[in-house]
Amino acid sequence: SCGKSVIACIHGGCFGAALEMVCFCDMRFCTADAVFQAPEVDLGLAADIGGNQMFPKIVGNDSLLRELQMTGRKLPAAEALSFGLVSRVLKDREELMSSALEAARAIASKSPVAMLGIKQMLNFSRDHSVEDSLKFGLTWNAAMLQGDDIKIAGAAFMSKQRPAFDGVAPLVEKSKL
Repeated sequence: SCGKSVIACIHGGCFGAALEMVCFCDMRFCTADAVFQAPEVDLGLAADIGGNQMFPKIVGNDSLLRELQMTGRKLPAAEALSFGLVSRVLKDREELMSSALEAARAIASKSPVAMLGIKQMLNFSRDHSVEDSLKFGLTWNAAMLQGDDIKIAGAAFMSKQRPAFDGVAPLVEKSKL
């Protein structure tokens, strides 16, 4: 439900609650040495903060999901990429952070209204029919026509300039991690 784009950068181990939290991020990048695991089963528990709810929507492979959740098996980065848990596997932490910042810069240059609309539509579509999702998207975009972002983006496109959207905070270059 966060209105901003969230990019998860995973290097090393991503276990239990950390795995469940990254499932709620918009994009997930990791290093080649990253390992994902849902070890709750070894503690006599079932994942309960999103792993059993979001993970199936991300990987789309019921058999793999059941294997990982029921055995606690570790999922290496290359396999996580092949099943869509992550969208990029990078060589090391430096490349990971550079790639994430590049994506963040690209996102920050876009209309905040469009970014919020994309998130809302993708989240809605994940849990609704195509027909309902199309109606939702049309309604959203009809409302967004009332704002200035489309005019700003259109004028910038026609003049081959970068758009400057109102009220956009600058990208902070330094990670808090």
